[in-house]
Amino acid sequence: MTDGILASLALAGALFLSAPALAQTPVAIAVQGSGELPGFRVEEASSYLATQMGTAGIAAWRFVPRDPAAAAPSRIEWTFEVLPYAGGQVRQFFPMSGVQRMLGTHRLISAQAKLYLGGQYQTVIFGQETVQGGASDPELGAFLIKLTQSLEAGYRATEVTPAAHNGVAP
Repeated sequence: MTDGILASLALAGALFLSAPALAQTPVAIAVQGSGELPGFRVEEASSYLATQMGTAGIAAWRFVPRDPAAAAPSRIEWTFEVLPYAGGQVRQFFPMSGVQRMLGTHRLISAQAKLYLGGQYQTVIFGQETVQGGASDPELGAFLIKLTQSLEAGYRATEVTPAAHNGVAP
């Protein structure tokens, strides 16, 4: 009799400990890009963005490239812009084209990401970074991961329930 009770308790404990893992299915979020992202055509950007964002370590979200033919109530809309060169008048000892061939051309870009969940706007983030562009650019990948983590942190900050003040519940 006690063996049956112990077995039941062990089974209940195992189910209790594994329930949070089973209950947390990541939300699929469609990713789309627009504007000028160095090294990519517009139709390639969504796939690259979804791949990079997937490495940001956010377990609650699963990033997929957006299908333009399907509605996407849960989505992230990226907008990129290449900003003008602001080098100004600087004395150079080497021709600029030679330096760019040796070190690669870096461009300053700005990025904006808007988060929509269930068709409702949630939050937006902005950032700027100097990148070479293309799928093999580590600076671009790190920039996208940092912005993805900031977007998730901004969303989590809006989920907070207000604290009770002077003993009065909100």
